[in-house]
Amino acid sequence: MSARLLAVVGVDKADRVVCQAHGCGHGVYRRIHVVRQDNGELGVFGSDCFERLFGHLISKPPRYGSGEGRELTAEERQMLADNTERLIAEFEEEHQVLLEQARLRREQQEKVEQAARERAERLKLEAERRRPPTQAELASVHQQAKALVRQKFNVDPDLPGWAGLVMAEARRLLGR
Repeated sequence: MSARLLAVVGVDKADRVVCQAHGCGHGVYRRIHVVRQDNGELGVFGSDCFERLFGHLISKPPRYGSGEGRELTAEERQMLADNTERLIAEFEEEHQVLLEQARLRREQQEKVEQAARERAERLKLEAERRRPPTQAELASVHQQAKALVRQKFNVDPDLPGWAGLVMAEARRLLGR
């Protein structure tokens, strides 16, 4: 297991905690680095000791929160001192909730975008349906329209006066 920066937190100066770097023992209250060490244990380190011991992690963001240093509540500060594992477990729960909320927002956004695409497609189809037929489209069904007029009305569609009825049948055949 390799070391991993889990969180950067802060507490009031009066509530500072002890840096757990071997031989350090300084009180830290700003930019307290919580690290899962190579041996799997959690450690709490001040900025200088963190940089000295885990300099390779400086460019990596913490798993929980930002690198700015989340201010802990009194209850969280007590957990940091008494049971850091429990504090990290709570951070993980918060992290999972945030991930779930982000997933739900993405899904909702995808639904909105899909609905917009479907609406645009419907509008496009409606506009296409409302568009007057072109001369080429009318010509493509002209003979069929004549045959329908001949069959339905028992008239010769080539005689004067029936062109409008042929045109109406042609439009009907084109769905317009």
